[in-house]
Amino acid sequence: MQTTADRIILRMQELKVQHKDIVAATGASKGTVTNWISGVNDPTGKRLLALASYLKTSPNWLLTGKNEEGGNARITNAEVQIYDENDPVPEGFTAIDFYDEIYVSAGNGHLNIEAPSTNKFFVPTGLLYECNVDSYYAKVVKVRGDSMAPDLLDGQRISVDISAKKIFDGEIYAFQVGDDTKIKYLFNWNEQGPGGFKAISRNEDKLRFPDEYYSPARIEAEGIHVIGQFWMKLDTRKIRR
Repeated sequence: MQTTADRIILRMQELKVQHKDIVAATGASKGTVTNWISGVNDPTGKRLLALASYLKTSPNWLLTGKNEEGGNARITNAEVQIYDENDPVPEGFTAIDFYDEIYVSAGNGHLNIEAPSTNKFFVPTGLLYECNVDSYYAKVVKVRGDSMAPDLLDGQRISVDISAKKIFDGEIYAFQVGDDTKIKYLFNWNEQGPGGFKAISRNEDKLRFPDEYYSPARIEAEGIHVIGQFWMKLDTRKIRR
């Protein structure tokens, strides 16, 4: 049976990454990285997030081996088009709802994506099958702010599957807290009873983006709920002139 150390070594070999590269990418000490690779202990917290990001996979796959090795889907402008509801769907593509005016990680009201959108985001049908996503529940929104940088950037288009609400440690979810729609790495947190969770930002500035803890009592009292699991982002770069 593969261990976390085995999976780390596998990704290092596939990406031609060395021990020193892991140290530089995660900020962990040489001894800590050695312990990960030798199986003495597993990465946790922000080091786990940084390691998974650098190895281009998910924290959950590193810890359990249950995710796709490639992590969440990443597509380019060449693979996606935006149309309105009256346009024909190109062969080999599937239309999913695109909400151009809705942002996550912003205090701009509830994420109202239950109703279909007139704007559609066309993605390769094979990608939906590969990522186990139901197109009916896949919604495209935009990121606002830099709490999840460098993994998710301000203004970047991402998709969440609103049928996937069960929390798997180290996956990214959109969730609602009052009027604030957030996007974070979530982990089960049961210190104040089963059903709680911890939310961690990718940005390492903990003064601006501290870890957040949600107890079952608070979740019930404030109506906090998971909206859906992140599965895709659109990678773009601004042209330098």
